[in-house]
Amino acid sequence: MAEVKSITLNRMKRITWRWLKMNERTVDFAAEGEAGTPSVLRPVGVDELADSAAAAAVACGCGPQVDALLENAPCTGFSVADGVSVDEPIRIRYDLADGTSTFDKYALVVGDGAKVTLLMDVASADDAAGYAAFQTRIKVGKGAVVDLVQVHRCGNGFHIIDDFGAEVAETGEFHAIQIAFTGKENDLGGHVELVGDKASTSIHSGYLTADDHAMDINYYVNHIGCECDTDIYTSGVLRDTCYKVFRTTIDFQPGAVKSSGEENENVLLMNNGVTNKTVPTILCGEEDVSGEHGCTVGRLADDLIFYLESRGIPNEEIYEMMAKARLEATIRQIPDETFCEELVEFNNNL
Repeated sequence: MAEVKSITLNRMKRITWRWLKMNERTVDFAAEGEAGTPSVLRPVGVDELADSAAAAAVACGCGPQVDALLENAPCTGFSVADGVSVDEPIRIRYDLADGTSTFDKYALVVGDGAKVTLLMDVASADDAAGYAAFQTRIKVGKGAVVDLVQVHRCGNGFHIIDDFGAEVAETGEFHAIQIAFTGKENDLGGHVELVGDKASTSIHSGYLTADDHAMDINYYVNHIGCECDTDIYTSGVLRDTCYKVFRTTIDFQPGAVKSSGEENENVLLMNNGVTNKTVPTILCGEEDVSGEHGCTVGRLADDLIFYLESRGIPNEEIYEMMAKARLEATIRQIPDETFCEELVEFNNNL
């Protein structure tokens, strides 16, 4: 296994009381990694990015120590010209080998009025262990629409860092979906800058965390333009003695008038031994905005359990059915039917 070092990631933009131990996360992660060997399918309409530095200034969510960790990692770049609508997604698939440390970066620059989807699927054998860190930076042009889908289904010994950033121009749309089915530790980060008027973003994530594993998520959306919109929604399932922290921040800058943002989380607790922490945050430097946040955490309602048990479904099966339904609801938002059905089958077989 690789030599490890301590790094701090997913630090909140505005910290809270230290005794809550939610401001950031410190982990032991591989000190060095090698380029992965994914299969990459680049459809017609997607070009190689001539200069990956074109998106280098886009901030990501995990923070500067992850930036430093991946500073020398290779970067694969894609570009879509103005007005080009790409029907097929860019597909990136990893099959990580046991004992490996994979460090990779991606850049995507999408022109005005263009449309494209980037799908990233990271998997390994069930008993595999190792480290993998990814960073994806995206620039969304005026009126462009970009979907980013990142899925993790690695072995129970893998530690994954998946970090993305996006900069969205006027009337542009950026949609991100992150799903983590398995893995010993998953650290997910996202940073979105809504720089143009009427820019919008949605970040939806789903996770299943079990055993003594850890899930740590940090999303930050910065509203700079006027009439911008943000929708952040996370749905998760926690089992056994796992540990999870979810940080989400919507930041309204002065001048971001008539902008709106909403952040919500829905967590199903399968056992009493889990640790669940959630920090929904709204920062407001502008009066003429609308910001909402909410969180639902707990076990299934007694009346729902009674209703289903009265129809012959055992209690344990009820919880398993609802757990799978939570993840499937997120899966069904993926804008690719083939990949969606593949993940539904994978979820059903967990």
